[in-house]
Amino acid sequence: MARRAADLVKIPTGSPEQVRNYCRTADEVLGDLATEFECRRRELAKKIFALLKHAHKKGIGSGSDKWLRSMRITMGLITAALAVRVARHAVRGVYPMLEKLAGVELDGLRDLKYGRGKWRSPEDPMDV
Repeated sequence: MARRAADLVKIPTGSPEQVRNYCRTADEVLGDLATEFECRRRELAKKIFALLKHAHKKGIGSGSDKWLRSMRITMGLITAALAVRVARHAVRGVYPMLEKLAGVELDGLRDLKYGRGKWRSPEDPMDV
């Protein structure tokens, strides 16, 4: 079953843990999309190559550089796959940046909600 971006709308983002879950799911969706682009490009390149080869056998076209031309035709899918990989890398950085830039506040709110815990003394600095 193909995963869709519409699945991301259903994921709540009210807490940091939910943001982490959202980013993981978005990473999976983008990974599936990049893989789809790469696999489909190979498939289309083979079909275009076969089409050019068939046309050359029928006496249509020059028949030179069939594989190179099929690769150039599918270059847009390669570009799209690379762009999705860059987007996937950016999504992976959202939660770590949240922890890095708002870590003290998140840690303080967790302490208010769950307590400091036995392992942590009041003198210990908060990890950022």
